[in-house]
Amino acid sequence: MNRITVSIISLAALSACMSASENEPSVTASDVDRAFAEAEAISRLPLTSTANLPTGSVTYRGQLGANVSGDANGSILGDMAMRVDFADNDIDGSVTNINLIDPNGEPNQRFDGSLNIDGVESSGRLDAFASGQITGVDNDGVEVDSQMLLTLDGDVHDGLRRGDAVFGSAEGTARGEFNMDVDGVFFGRAD
Repeated sequence: MNRITVSIISLAALSACMSASENEPSVTASDVDRAFAEAEAISRLPLTSTANLPTGSVTYRGQLGANVSGDANGSILGDMAMRVDFADNDIDGSVTNINLIDPNGEPNQRFDGSLNIDGVESSGRLDAFASGQITGVDNDGVEVDSQMLLTLDGDVHDGLRRGDAVFGSAEGTARGEFNMDVDGVFFGRAD
């Protein structure tokens, strides 16, 4: 009887250890405020004329921020690297380090996973998709997965130099074991 009791207690302890735990957020509330201020600043920059677009390939680093609603409410904020090849009219890149921010503006958790960016550029107009699997932890401590698909529509802007910034909308959904509607923006500056 003693062995059975010890085995049951050991199994219960192991099960408790196996419950999922949230990844600590990798941003602070101040980081969130700074990101949204940067997005607003870039959105006000003038559009780059077709004649003044960069030649070759440019990597823009910035963020993707969006309001989310559904199984998770609040917002998300992730790091974006977008490479635009103006010679071949291709766009690629990624969104990583995606954090869930609660409705009060406090970072809640960092999702595992990333989004791949793929699209086209035409005369400074950016049309792309960002897609991939993200994994988080629900309120019951259960790990849940979702496929996120976002449409990125934006433009190249002039900041300190011609064509050194990008800004646009990021809209779509996450569907799977948790569901979210996503409505936000992407923005970045050239390396």
